[in-house]
Amino acid sequence: MIQRKEIDASIRLLRRKTAIMLTVSIATMGIISALLIWKFGNGSFGGSFFLGALLGVLNGIIGFLTIEKFIDRSSLIFLKGIFLGMGIRLLFLLGIFILLVKVLGTHLIALVTGLLIFYFAMTVFEVIFLNKRIALKRTTKELTP
Repeated sequence: MIQRKEIDASIRLLRRKTAIMLTVSIATMGIISALLIWKFGNGSFGGSFFLGALLGVLNGIIGFLTIEKFIDRSSLIFLKGIFLGMGIRLLFLLGIFILLVKVLGTHLIALVTGLLIFYFAMTVFEVIFLNKRIALKRTTKELTP
């Protein structure tokens, strides 16, 4: 019979591994992006690109927190929480995007490029984390009486 301490330890380990994977991946992507922008771009492009990247990363972090908040609830509540969270995050990104482009005059192509690259990378990481978290939940449910 599996103990609650072992379950909590497994969850903490998964979170720690995910945080390390995210940190290394985002740092690597950031360094590669910075080198490419330094070589081929200019200052305004670079700033706008990394602003978009920051928005993509923040969106992903909120997604991870949403998964953690709703993972132990019923399937219906979990799905509602995830989809509502996705909608709110997209509206938030749209509002920030419009503010940056229309009000602050941010370089549009750079902002979109940075946002899309990091948004999709974080989405992939979210899906991987969600699958691992669901598998861990299923395993612990099967092992506990």
